Amino acid sequence: MARTSKRYLEKTADAEKTTISIEKYFVGIYSRLSVDIGDKKSESIENQIEVIRQYIADQNRKPGGNQMFEVFDIYVDRGVSGTSFERAGFDRLMDDVRNGNINCIIVKDLSRFGRDYLETGNYIEKILPFLEVRFIAVTDGFDSMSDNVSGKKLAMNMKNLVNDMYAKDISKRVMGARKLAAQQGAYIGSTAPYGYKAEKVDGIRKLMPHPENARIVRYLFESYAAGTPYKEMVSYLYREKVHRISDYNKYGHTFREDGEVLHQWNPGVIRGVLGNPVYAGRLVQGKTKSGLQAGQKGICYTQQNEWITVENSHEPIIAPELFDKVNAVLTEAGGQTESKSGTLKRVVREDENIFRHILYCGCGGKMHARYYQSRVNGKRNYSYDCRRIYYIDGRKCPGNSISEEQLENYVLEQVRDILESRKISYKDLTAMNRREWEKRRAVYLEEQGSIMREWQKLKMKAGNIYMQYKEGGISKQEYAAFRVNRAEFEKYCEKRLEELKRKIRRGEIRSKEQDTFLRSLKKVKRCKKLNVQMIDALIERITVFSEGIIDIQFRFGGGDGGDCNV
Repeated sequence: MARTSKRYLEKTADAEKTTISIEKYFVGIYSRLSVDIGDKKSESIENQIEVIRQYIADQNRKPGGNQMFEVFDIYVDRGVSGTSFERAGFDRLMDDVRNGNINCIIVKDLSRFGRDYLETGNYIEKILPFLEVRFIAVTDGFDSMSDNVSGKKLAMNMKNLVNDMYAKDISKRVMGARKLAAQQGAYIGSTAPYGYKAEKVDGIRKLMPHPENARIVRYLFESYAAGTPYKEMVSYLYREKVHRISDYNKYGHTFREDGEVLHQWNPGVIRGVLGNPVYAGRLVQGKTKSGLQAGQKGICYTQQNEWITVENSHEPIIAPELFDKVNAVLTEAGGQTESKSGTLKRVVREDENIFRHILYCGCGGKMHARYYQSRVNGKRNYSYDCRRIYYIDGRKCPGNSISEEQLENYVLEQVRDILESRKISYKDLTAMNRREWEKRRAVYLEEQGSIMREWQKLKMKAGNIYMQYKEGGISKQEYAAFRVNRAEFEKYCEKRLEELKRKIRRGEIRSKEQDTFLRSLKKVKRCKKLNVQMIDALIERITVFSEGIIDIQFRFGGGDGGDCNV
């Protein structure tokens, strides 16, 4: 809510002072420069802030004005798309709003605030009014506290719709340009693959071998082809102080220098290098695309027939024959990595390994299942150990393991004790499960309602636009543009509504399945063996420490199940 102060105006020397209430607003100036190619120099951060400052100065200078604006802080997001509200500057702005430091947000125009039609409207029409925050878009002439705000909301919604359509159009054009570049053999990724660097050659972004990293890539291919185990390759790279790929990207150079942490290479990462055709001069791109045009966040994975493959697009690091030889061996091995002995091994027991997702070592590493088969009766006895015991860098674990029987007995005992001591019945758990689902369902239903309301507003607007067109109020081109935007928005609405319906249906099914399982918990006191469903529903994480302590974090009750010496 705006703060009220007082100002006194002198009518004459002898006249009484007249008191005027002044509404004081503490302003958060928000400025965003997106990654869209359509953003021009006039939209620079500095230009936006200057326009807003000038507006504030003009408002404060108005004679007889009853409001005063004071800038609390300036919030900036550089190189961030307006199609998402996950932005650092925007988050800081909303934190200050919630803390009561700001009661007015001013932007240059609506597109700087956001280009997502529904989310932008939700903030301006629901969230900010609820928080008693005034919103002003200077060049669009929108002020949520103006007398004619109701009449301007429809225009604002249309502006937001145009911004949304503009963002999708930009996305479509960028994707088209990237696809054409990829077909011409240009590298369109953000970071060059390990072993290469990206440089402009005749106006096209090409991959060029990185002298030091390319030597590492050749070593990996040649060693694997010669039968060298992953373990030996990892040891060699560590002895030579070669940074793993993620650390190379962090430090910017191949070999460890003073003050830097050296980590060993992961066999899975080596496997990824060996399977990448880029090192044989073959560029495969277009495996992902922006989900914006389909009304989705983030990226979407494409079908294999949509991938763009260009042969001999750049200088290969290894001969194609060596690549084919190595990948023939990889295919035969099924892509498996090696055990500590260097022999290929895979333990597949998805139906039996009930702790596979939640069991961790006290050193931070994940614990994995192993089995020992009895020579007498052929029975498999499972245990869990920390794979970091085989590490050679600073993350090496001193050694930690536990038998499955020992772990399961303790966990079952703790589950019984926690349900008994905290008086948690299966009815309590099913009620908690139902409440959580109802919360998610309410969010889906609210979005459905919001989409339907905006769709109805657009239908009403369409009638008015048509009458203006027939009466000569707008041109044929303007009317045609409106119809295109309307069709795009209706297509988006239909797709999003169907997606929300699917989420609600899936959520209902999942909730009922969980209820059925949770009701079975009344049998826990009598059961002698846990199963995957029980573990997943009750336990968040289990940590086994080498000192013989087991720590269990339950999904309910707000605390741990306790520690136990084993």
